[in-house]
Amino acid sequence: MRLLLSLLAVVVNVMPLPAQLGKCIKGNCVNGYGELVLPSGDEYKGDFLQGKFHGQGIMYFKSGDKYLGAWASHRREGRGRYVFADGSEYLGQFIQDRFHGKGVMTNAVGNRYEGDFRDGLFDGQGTMHYADGSTFVGQWQQGKRNGEGIMSLRNGERLTGTWQNDQYQAAWGSVLFPGDTVSLRDCNTNYCLTGLGKYTYKNGNKFVGDFRDGKPEGSGIVYYTNGDRYEGDWKKDAPNGKGVMHYTDGRVVGAVWESGALLKELFSDRTLTPSERSTVIVDYDKAVKIWAVVIGAARYTHMPILRYTDDDAYQIFAFLKSPEGGALPDNQIRLLIDEDATRSNILYALRTTFARADDNDVVLFYFSGHGIEGAFLPIDYDGVHNKLLHSEVRDLLASTRAKHKIVVADACHSGGLLALKTPLHLQVQKLYQAFEESRGGTALLMSSKSEEYSLEDGGLRSGVFSHFLIRGLKGEADQNGDKIVGIQELYNYVYRQVRKYTASVQSPTLSGVFDPNMPISVVR
Repeated sequence: MRLLLSLLAVVVNVMPLPAQLGKCIKGNCVNGYGELVLPSGDEYKGDFLQGKFHGQGIMYFKSGDKYLGAWASHRREGRGRYVFADGSEYLGQFIQDRFHGKGVMTNAVGNRYEGDFRDGLFDGQGTMHYADGSTFVGQWQQGKRNGEGIMSLRNGERLTGTWQNDQYQAAWGSVLFPGDTVSLRDCNTNYCLTGLGKYTYKNGNKFVGDFRDGKPEGSGIVYYTNGDRYEGDWKKDAPNGKGVMHYTDGRVVGAVWESGALLKELFSDRTLTPSERSTVIVDYDKAVKIWAVVIGAARYTHMPILRYTDDDAYQIFAFLKSPEGGALPDNQIRLLIDEDATRSNILYALRTTFARADDNDVVLFYFSGHGIEGAFLPIDYDGVHNKLLHSEVRDLLASTRAKHKIVVADACHSGGLLALKTPLHLQVQKLYQAFEESRGGTALLMSSKSEEYSLEDGGLRSGVFSHFLIRGLKGEADQNGDKIVGIQELYNYVYRQVRKYTASVQSPTLSGVFDPNMPISVVR
């Protein structure tokens, strides 16, 4: 589905320039049939009227795309066929160069949609034949399944119901067996022909639910040894039928399963209510721990694509796992890149990660992507919905027990951040000791004022803010020479350098109530 939507998100070649600006190489390119080469290298063969493409014609685009069909006053208008360079194809109605009306869209991986289009997207009644053998017949809105529909799977199963924002609406978060499991029959020591029971597999996985013919089969809950939890239909010791998988990394996937394999994903989420999930347990420990959520949003659908934010987030992740950044283990850091960096995913990651911090700990939120006044923009921001408000982030910070709370954000774009070589283990101890000696607080380091834009520079190959953030973390911001970069030192350095480099157009900000000596990195 994502591949097809990506294809539709590609803007097809814009209408060509007026015929008189090209070179007529054959025939009559004013009123009649002719062949014309445009300055762009595109070539048109077909009917002309008053110097414009009008009638039937073929346009060969330099990109490799091709359009064959009706033209009116220089635009694709009427019935036509648009063939993309990758082999994808649209056949149907056009209005003002857009797919609009009845049509058929086939993409390069084999998905085929037949139905209504509006402004280039699936919109109305339509049928999607997926490459995996499944079919959806129903209502669409702005390229997504939205409304009543029927999903038919290759195994013969049919799902009838309501879809919203491409997700099948069902009680995915409900527990299928809410009863007292302690008093249930233990089917490891008793033979359970039918009815309810509990059973522990040799690998430690535990099943609670229906039994048939002495085996776990029907509706049940399975608790896996790795912390995952499955709720749904179960057969032959594996998920089989409709069910939801709760993964330890926070993902919740509702799907139809077949012999343990995901046959068709129907729903995914990360933000079900606490009653629908296992409770997050605070990690009480006398030692200081750092809990981090790192976001890199670059490949927006409704905003300009950014060049450096995803790479930057990966390198922030690497930095935090290095001794200079605290040597964080995997269970203390969450990384969300591009399509994973949705509003719901970010909020869930912040809630569940920061909730584990105790009174000694550090929480760090790093965001790199687009921003507007008062909000960060997750990858699913559509121009109106799915903003991540600064006030929401502040509320989450206020709710955590952590002593030290840090937000670092390049709210438009970011460059790469340091990936250092492994230093001596003593440097990790030095960083955590500095946290213990700091009074803590909440510090928000932003790339620019609310009324300013964050700038990027092609020569630096990064955001200007992030470029100097990197240099500051490496040690240039260590003004007192103690080999620890504090938040105030980092801000002072970045502010001076960014203002100088941008001729005072961009001004980083630091706000909050915090100890100015709160450490950010250790210097080799």
